[in-house]
Amino acid sequence: MFRLALIPQAIALCFFFHALQISGVRLFTAIQEENNSPPEDFLHGSAKRILTSLKSNSIEATTFGQESSSQDEAYTAGYYTSSRGPEASYYGLHATMDVYGHELKHGQWSSTTFWVSHYGDSNKSSYNEIQVGWHIRPERYGDSHPHFYTLWTRDGFETGCYNMDCPGFVRVNDAVIAPGDAIHPVSHVPGPIQNITLRVLKDKTSGDWWVYYGFNNIPTGVGYFPKSIFSYLAQKANVMSFGGFVKSTKALPTPPMGSGAFPNGGKGRAASFTDLRFINQDGNSSPITGNLTPLVTDGKCHSITPIDHARCFYGGPGGCVR
Repeated sequence: MFRLALIPQAIALCFFFHALQISGVRLFTAIQEENNSPPEDFLHGSAKRILTSLKSNSIEATTFGQESSSQDEAYTAGYYTSSRGPEASYYGLHATMDVYGHELKHGQWSSTTFWVSHYGDSNKSSYNEIQVGWHIRPERYGDSHPHFYTLWTRDGFETGCYNMDCPGFVRVNDAVIAPGDAIHPVSHVPGPIQNITLRVLKDKTSGDWWVYYGFNNIPTGVGYFPKSIFSYLAQKANVMSFGGFVKSTKALPTPPMGSGAFPNGGKGRAASFTDLRFINQDGNSSPITGNLTPLVTDGKCHSITPIDHARCFYGGPGGCVR
């Protein structure tokens, strides 16, 4: 049974799943062969502390495992669904978001992401997740450009991969972009704002999770995650989240999140999510106007505003250390 009192902590650390894969095709394959538990150096500091207080076979334990050194710093500013647990049902998420470029160093990354998740049967190996968004990750791509990306797992990150590094995401032939492609041009402050609109939804007929992408335009289907690669997400999601995430090694300051401006800078300066929508089982959407739970690691570094008329601002300049 879900330990509901601990689910908010678990969801908080879901945002740290950007740290799960450095460069390998499989996420935890080698670890699984030797030991069913993540080793010490794969647990981020706060995640590690919470993990020690949980049963090793709980779903919360899964969400805290990361391919990340204890010498890393991770910060999040986002929202997750307030209705959660085994009975919660979600079938899609939609939003328009600004895209920015920053000169990052190896050991830093910055992302803006959707997390579509199912916590399974409370065993860590049953955790299912899809991520879709944009990120800047010099170690992965060899540059400091923002890239459209996807990520998936069906078993608590023992298997799964980024983009199309392994069988999973299926790109359609006429797609306007592929996972891993750079996004350009980017927004500037002050200056013109460049947007991408993302939509992740479960197709009612096939059961597949489709990904739609549009650059300053209406999103079109670029590919899908087949229903067959998932266990619990084959039916529905029970948690949905969105927000910004940044990470760095302790030797480096954290990079900017979003535009690099705090969210109180407002339109034209701060990064934003607009036209936020949930999509129901029939494919119909409704604006997100509230009733979500905020998650902010440290408001002095990065933050997010309340949702107002399906819009919020988020981000921060970085340069934070703990």
